[in-house]
Amino acid sequence: MILTDYYKAEKLTEAKSRFDITISTGDYDYFENLLINKQKFNIGGLSFNCGQRPDRWKGKRTDMAITKGSHNITSVKRPNPENNFAFGDINGTNDGCIIIFNPDFKQTGITTIDIFIARGLRNDTTPLWDLLIDRELDSEIETLRKKAVTKFVTNV
Repeated sequence: MILTDYYKAEKLTEAKSRFDITISTGDYDYFENLLINKQKFNIGGLSFNCGQRPDRWKGKRTDMAITKGSHNITSVKRPNPENNFAFGDINGTNDGCIIIFNPDFKQTGITTIDIFIARGLRNDTTPLWDLLIDRELDSEIETLRKKAVTKFVTNV
């Protein structure tokens, strides 16, 4: 399989850019350690922020980023802003990723984010994108979604 890990994040709070992990395969140690919540909502759970890039990033094919605190996890590259697919590479690793937003994101805003990790493919994200758009990753995506388990989310 090309895709190795899966994390689904949902907007559970009123925070503008916060997304909490609600389902995952739980095998990607980098996320398991980096995304852990140490204070406020969902202590011990996993979360990240997804938001707009500052203006200084204009022209770099990315207008969004996934971050945790001051740590940039990945730029969100959207070759076609009209569809709900994106890709990136995981900062500090050799891994690439596919990102899928909720299908109705243009009407409702981004409420769910699916991240599929492709270990070792940091330098092959464009071919990874092509496979996604050509729907050649559909069976792998479904396999990982079926393998994933629900994460316990608390509001304390």
